[in-house]
Amino acid sequence: MSAPAFDSPVAKSAGASFLRHVLRDPATLSGLLIASILVLVAIFAPYIAPYGANQQTGAMLATPSWEHPFGTNFQGRDLFSRVILGSRNSLSVAFPSVMLAVAIGLPIGLLVGYIGGRVDSFFLRIFDILFALPAILFAIALVAYLGPSLRNLILTIAILYIPRVAMVTRGPTLSVKTREFVLAATSFGSGSARILRKHILPNIMAPVLVESSLLLSEALLTEAALSFLGLGVQPPNPSWGVDLGKGRQFMELGAHQVIFPGLTIMIAVLGFNLLGDGLRDYFDPRIRKQR
Repeated sequence: MSAPAFDSPVAKSAGASFLRHVLRDPATLSGLLIASILVLVAIFAPYIAPYGANQQTGAMLATPSWEHPFGTNFQGRDLFSRVILGSRNSLSVAFPSVMLAVAIGLPIGLLVGYIGGRVDSFFLRIFDILFALPAILFAIALVAYLGPSLRNLILTIAILYIPRVAMVTRGPTLSVKTREFVLAATSFGSGSARILRKHILPNIMAPVLVESSLLLSEALLTEAALSFLGLGVQPPNPSWGVDLGKGRQFMELGAHQVIFPGLTIMIAVLGFNLLGDGLRDYFDPRIRKQR
């Protein structure tokens, strides 16, 4: 018995099956739409934003209007344009950081789960220590040590999430390595590298994909929090966290300065969370049978 191949009829129908799941589940559909719109907005941000991120419009603290849908900030800059253009910085931190965390955490989890024994125990102790640290405080300390920059921000968030990806990968690996098709491949003389690549990896990708989607929402929140504190994207570059942090100083003069960046962060996080929940429901056969 061998692992299911990606070119099998079952694998080919996976896309259509997921599409049916999305259409039947309003929450998953909403999450997919929000995530897709955010990505498209980030890609075409220069063409959508009516003003430059740092362009002075001449009206300071203007309330929302047809000319300025989100109003202007204390420097007279159009908040709608800054929110649109800030999506690029926010997503350009979230996506690479999660991809880097997966690129490092996935192989670690695979090897730890497959080898087991003392290696597994050693890494579990390391992960326990890292999980015991408050995540935001650890991120603040690390980015403060490395220095505030976009590259260091991506590296900090990736380091924060590597243990989580490794642990999510380790669990299914422990289970799959005892399956019949893996034992059969071992008895036929397949090497460890081939077994990991051909038999175990394809069968553990579902929880990794779910965790990656959920980590995207957390990465957006972490980036916003660090930028809010002045340790992430640096002004005058647009970022949701930067505008939220600067706007709170003048919140009594114009609450719109914090309402719209805050709402954008909330909607973005909600979208990726809904998408992650939808992926989890799709890959969990127990939940699918209940629907």
